[in-house]
Amino acid sequence: MTGLMDWAFDMNAKPKIKTAADILMTAALPVLMCYSIVGEKTHEIVGITMFALFVLHHILNFSWMKNLFKGKYPPKRIVGTIINTAVLICMLGLMYSSLVISKHVFTFLNLGGTMIARTIHLLCAYWGLVLMSVHLGMHIGQIALRLKLKSSKFRLPIQIAFGAIAALGIYEFIKLKFADYMLGKVQFVFIDTSASAVLTALRFACVIVLFAEVGYYLNRIMSKTMDSNN
Repeated sequence: MTGLMDWAFDMNAKPKIKTAADILMTAALPVLMCYSIVGEKTHEIVGITMFALFVLHHILNFSWMKNLFKGKYPPKRIVGTIINTAVLICMLGLMYSSLVISKHVFTFLNLGGTMIARTIHLLCAYWGLVLMSVHLGMHIGQIALRLKLKSSKFRLPIQIAFGAIAALGIYEFIKLKFADYMLGKVQFVFIDTSASAVLTALRFACVIVLFAEVGYYLNRIMSKTMDSNN
């Protein structure tokens, strides 16, 4: 265990682990949203993996938490802290509700309050996807830097591709009734179980890209505002 922690905090390995964890969490999101297609057991296993990656992500970013109450709070830091806190609340809500409604991995706990837990799980799942996507977009520059994708020859094609996917994400956001789920208007997820799991996951991936774009441009606007004020 000590060796693992030393490896996680090693300055050379840390960026690679961060990138891998971020990519795996992003890939897990659309899979988790295809709950009724991939099956309950797979959903629970991927969910546990997602939470483990989330914990690892926070261990690797411990310096951010350590400095949470230090220094000034310009608008960019305020917005980032609010989004990070909201993501944490969603993840905790998902973990709690998962323990209650589990039909495979955590059945031995036999906890009560299933109906409330289902509502919490649904709200946290949809809000979590949106907030995590915004968070991802706000840090996409750092990820691109680690993957060496910030050179001029890659930048324009990637921006065009992601812009097109984000435009499709607006359509999918409406079609998948995200607003209804996020506002608690719908209590159960309605997904066509006869549809392809891959295509359904790609539909949710378009929504992820949409809000990652929102986070990316939000970060750029706030960064330029800060630069102009200095």
